Amino acid sequence: MLLAFVAGMPLAAALAAGWTASVAHQALQEQGRARLALYEANLRAELERHAAVPMVIARDAEVAALLAAPTPDRVDRMNRKLEGFAQTLGALALYIMNPDGTTIAASNWNSAASFVGQNFAYRPYFRLAMERGEGHHFALGTTSFVPGYYTAQRVSAENRTGETPLGVVVLKVGFQTLEEAWSHGGEKVLVTDRDGVVFITNVPTWRYNALPQRLPVTLPTTPDPPTEGVPTLPWGFGGGADRIALREDGVEMRYLHLSAAVPGGDWTIHALTSLEPASTRAQQAGLLAAAVVALAALAGYALAQRRVVLMERLSFQEEARAELERRVADATAELRAAENELTQAAKLAALGQMSAGIAHEINQPLAAIRSFADNAVVLLDRDRRDAVRDNLAEIADLTDRMAAITRQLKGFARRASGTLGPVSAQAAVGQALALLESRLRRDAVQVDANLPADPVWVMGEDVRLQQVLVNLIGNAADAMRTVPHRAITVTLAPEGDETVLSVRDVGTGIAEADLPRLFVPFFTTKEAGDGLGLGLSISHGIVEDFGGNLTAANHPDGGAVFTIRLKRTESPA
Repeated sequence: MLLAFVAGMPLAAALAAGWTASVAHQALQEQGRARLALYEANLRAELERHAAVPMVIARDAEVAALLAAPTPDRVDRMNRKLEGFAQTLGALALYIMNPDGTTIAASNWNSAASFVGQNFAYRPYFRLAMERGEGHHFALGTTSFVPGYYTAQRVSAENRTGETPLGVVVLKVGFQTLEEAWSHGGEKVLVTDRDGVVFITNVPTWRYNALPQRLPVTLPTTPDPPTEGVPTLPWGFGGGADRIALREDGVEMRYLHLSAAVPGGDWTIHALTSLEPASTRAQQAGLLAAAVVALAALAGYALAQRRVVLMERLSFQEEARAELERRVADATAELRAAENELTQAAKLAALGQMSAGIAHEINQPLAAIRSFADNAVVLLDRDRRDAVRDNLAEIADLTDRMAAITRQLKGFARRASGTLGPVSAQAAVGQALALLESRLRRDAVQVDANLPADPVWVMGEDVRLQQVLVNLIGNAADAMRTVPHRAITVTLAPEGDETVLSVRDVGTGIAEADLPRLFVPFFTTKEAGDGLGLGLSISHGIVEDFGGNLTAANHPDGGAVFTIRLKRTESPA
């Protein structure tokens, strides 16, 4: 491990740094080419923006008239006109020259460095324009000493023998705005002419310097001599064919050098992009790789040292896990028992609320039995045996009715088995309505049960499903105490692999603020003493135990609707 630590760190650092430097350099090249294309587009846009101006002015009849007969009035009018054009265009100068090369009107006519009267016949742009019709040249102004790009257009007059040159219209523009815009890009940008001399750049000290004679720059044995008296850019070997080294503030900086020819001219645009981000990424990758190797070695050492301790800890954890599982099982059993007790208490509480109606249901048949028994004695005394037999049959029917009531109560009150299986949804609805029949009749609640004719079986437990329905139907009846017309709609409908069972009332509905808290234990909207707020919470838990869900909402037509979704299953064999 010590050997891996000592030998692996520098090796991993070198490999990671080399690979990262290669990737970063490639990404930097792609980024640099994109930026170079952008700078080239900026340059072409700046040139094309003014290219058509001399051509348009050369076709002006007033210009031709001026060159044919340069009277003082025409010269003055043209001076002012050119002055306005130059101010609008932001040009350095706009002037008109006669065939001899003498300027007869200029936009700077009233300045100290006026071109009027100056002869520029020696300028290349003038000779090219007179010979070919159009000329371009970048040069330092001999009068203004301000560098600029000159675009010249010949002015001609048509006659029988062809065209006669009358003069030249010249536009001089500068690149200060373009250079300032390039200064914000982060790269060093320069444009060179056919001789390799820099005339546009965002590095002022490089202007009018020449490129090194050998590009790409290689490791020189002797420095390059000046190019015809023009100083050479201080570029050094940067470690590769496309890399340049510069000394800035006493520190050597390396740059990626990219260049491209400017279409339609003899210019070349260059961009130097700093390699510092790539170097930084390579250094970071090397340090990270070394750190990873170091951490791996330290982790291996720590792992070896703790192996014995780990084995002992695993044994201890196994014992602790077994003890924890036992405690979790005991706690789960206690929680289940408490839940069952709470469910049973809720059922008994519901039975207590129904006790008055149940007593009334039993008292009625008891009173009828007593009456039929008394009548039977009288009828026996009168020897009316057929009538006695009828009375006894009525008594038998009434006892069957009482037995049905007590059977329903016993079934509802018994403890749940906890075993899930197929349950008839129609039967559960019927049992719940039978348990609440007396109460609903007493409160004048109309019940509309929309149940399908074919049996619908759901996964659950009959006793607990009845408890949920009794709770929902009872709550629906409670919610309609203040409304004159009371109606409950119970709907049962299969929906795919589920069965949807809904209970809707026509009460005042549920407040929007209460909807999220309906199934929280001990939350209730009833008056104090009317409930503990456990019914809906227990019902929600029962339905989730069945693998379904219970939701509450306000019906669009008024009232509240509770929806139970249960899994459908096959009927029991």
